[in-house]
Amino acid sequence: MAKKEPFMEETYEDRKLREELGRQTNAGFARLENMEMEAGAIDLPTDETALEPLSEEEIKRRVGSGNFEAAKDDKQTGSINS
Repeated sequence: MAKKEPFMEETYEDRKLREELGRQTNAGFARLENMEMEAGAIDLPTDETALEPLSEEEIKRRVGSGNFEAAKDDKQTGSINS
């Protein structure tokens, strides 16, 4: 008897089936996504205002001044994909 691979990835040749499975997966994630927001949190803009650069003060407000200062003084080089 052939031993079944425990982590064998399933593949689907039919495009419509792949798209349907993708829609079902996305719908499942949307149902389970935590939609609660902390008090004082703001929605991230998705319109053209999202393209405007943020000031240092706005970044500090969003990430916290400690995180901002730690990232600013970090000696690591950025990721090539950043």
